[in-house]
Amino acid sequence: MIRAALLAAIALAIAVPALAQDAVNPPEIKPGDRWSYKSNDTKRSLVVDEVAADGTITGTINTPSLAGLEVRFTREWNPLSAPMAMMGHIRYQRYSPPVCLMPPAPWTVGKEWSCDASWSDSTYSGVIHVTGKIEAAEKVTVAAGTFDSLRVKTNVGGTDTTCWYAPQVAQYALCKSGNADYNYELVSYQLK
Repeated sequence: MIRAALLAAIALAIAVPALAQDAVNPPEIKPGDRWSYKSNDTKRSLVVDEVAADGTITGTINTPSLAGLEVRFTREWNPLSAPMAMMGHIRYQRYSPPVCLMPPAPWTVGKEWSCDASWSDSTYSGVIHVTGKIEAAEKVTVAAGTFDSLRVKTNVGGTDTTCWYAPQVAQYALCKSGNADYNYELVSYQLK
């Protein structure tokens, strides 16, 4: 009886993703790292062009409406600036502070956060309110494979989104939202 209980405890310990037991820091990002996603039967990609000494990530995105344009993030993948297609024009929105899609590291299950990020472009400005919580550590299976991940739930300006951040791929592996633009799945990646 004791042996069966011990074996069951060992099996449960092995089945729980390692992320549930440890704090997670953002992995090191390098120029040339790239991710491709499927979203509503279209493809999206992100390629890292440069990583500054302070961890700021500058990359190039390719989506159906925004191709070859620059984006900037903090080392936690919080947006600093991004292009937006508005009324037939491309406008760069700059955020201050960055939009807190992830909390400051280290990341642990149960961590909650919120922020108000001001944004502006050449014509318009506003404020985005964000709340978030790292809900669980769990495995996620997508076209690119199966990964240990952190399930992160955010509400960005009234839109709920659940994403699975996979440290092994240094990015989100899957995102689901009521807004179709925020639904995507990792299909391939390459880390330098």
